[in-house]
Amino acid sequence: MTLKASADFQALPERPLSADRRQSRRQADDPAGPAKPAAPESATLARDVKGGGHGMLNADHVASRWKVAIRHVLMSVVGRLPGTRFKSRLISRIFGVKMGRDVGLACGSMLDPYEPSMISFGDNVIVGYETKIFIHAFTLNRQRVKPVVIGSDVMIGAQCLIAPGVTIGDGASIAPGTVVSRNVPPGAMAYGNPMRIRKRSVM
Repeated sequence: MTLKASADFQALPERPLSADRRQSRRQADDPAGPAKPAAPESATLARDVKGGGHGMLNADHVASRWKVAIRHVLMSVVGRLPGTRFKSRLISRIFGVKMGRDVGLACGSMLDPYEPSMISFGDNVIVGYETKIFIHAFTLNRQRVKPVVIGSDVMIGAQCLIAPGVTIGDGASIAPGTVVSRNVPPGAMAYGNPMRIRKRSVM
């Protein structure tokens, strides 16, 4: 028995796909498979050049000397300003540093001029007097550049040194004069050289 569609039959309108379903369909149709998420910008800027000769004298392997020189002069001038919201906004605008809300950078604090955009701050951060934050480290035959991430509610004391590639977790405190050579867990206190970490109980 053959069924005939009635003359007045109308097909139901196709429901529009959601954005997630459209993305899933595109990935299913792509023979290369689903696209991988893009790496963070700071990760793409990271570099590690080995066997490039004298690390300092051949620093142009990882950054333009002229750009570094100009940024160094500007950072030296801006760094002498007192810690204000205006100073933080100025540094963010000029150097591309990722600034959260209420970041205070004290007079004399210095962000590495090699690539300041690889330094990021969360919200409610204090960086003490003459603290230096580095993203580059050179040896006699190596040039290494890695991002630094500072979380929210972080207190960094005066005259500290933050090494390349370090992450300081939310709520951490860094005692004055500390050389931060490795990651600091959230809520911990770091002090001394060599650095020691004391974990604090979370209330």
